[in-house]
Amino acid sequence: MNSNTQMTAGGRWFFGEYECAVDGQRRILLPSAWRAEKPSEDHFFLLPGRDKSLQLVPGEMFVELLQQLRRVSFADRDASRALAALGSRAQECRCDRQGRFAIGPRLLTHAGLTGRVVLVGAVTTVQLWAPEAWASVGTDDETGLDVIRNIQQQPGETLLDILRKALKS
Repeated sequence: MNSNTQMTAGGRWFFGEYECAVDGQRRILLPSAWRAEKPSEDHFFLLPGRDKSLQLVPGEMFVELLQQLRRVSFADRDASRALAALGSRAQECRCDRQGRFAIGPRLLTHAGLTGRVVLVGAVTTVQLWAPEAWASVGTDDETGLDVIRNIQQQPGETLLDILRKALKS
């Protein structure tokens, strides 16, 4: 196990990776280093991610997104479809006392998760991957540094731009 989290005034940060089993009740174990001090504070939203992964978003971060989404007009067809896609697939998750949470069948199928899952710290969120899918991603340090550089150099996109891009992909 190689994982750790950091709590700051700005939120939670997730680093490292961890592999665990998916049990018979479709539950996985969140690493203890990634859990809040109080189990009641382990509140997440699980979303389908790119490349057959799942994205585990801390509750406080997802609530910020929801507040931004309130500004999107339901009369905007593209935005409305993107919101429907997000809303129909999102799953709210709360950890039990052992730090486990269940994954719905639709999301398990999306990610191809069967017996094992790799939890990857993606700094602000956690990604869930089937072990063979994560092994084939082929992340390298150079690409990661290029992405960070691009993020730092480009002005932020509007939420509507992001939703429209997501709908097209």
